[in-house]
Amino acid sequence: MEYVDMVHGWLYQGYQFFEPGLLMYAGNGEMVNWMPLLIQFGIIALVLALLLRSGGAILIFTFVGVVIHVIVDVVMPMVRGGGMDGFDFGAFAGQFTDMTYLKYLGALAVMYFIGIMVLGIIKSMIFRGD
Repeated sequence: MEYVDMVHGWLYQGYQFFEPGLLMYAGNGEMVNWMPLLIQFGIIALVLALLLRSGGAILIFTFVGVVIHVIVDVVMPMVRGGGMDGFDFGAFAGQFTDMTYLKYLGALAVMYFIGIMVLGIIKSMIFRGD
């Protein structure tokens, strides 16, 4: 049981490190909205895991997953709002110097790395020849 507590402590420290970014960009500042984040993550990770041919490309697919996730984060409000009035490239590019946004991107990278790896293993078990 003490091993479970030790692993839980490590995972909780990692979550505490990424929490400010998740609260700011995947939540309302007080709590993380997990459902939209995980639905978007699940769809993107599933498609990327199906496209994954070998485990050596996992880092490339992780990067691609994070980029697609950020693009969907930026484009989805414009699709819902029906126009380009809400997009400011200067503000968008300025986020990449903000430490909380970089923590959000780091949390996404960890999520996509683990998610694509697990889904890729499941895919390789189901589709033996692929």
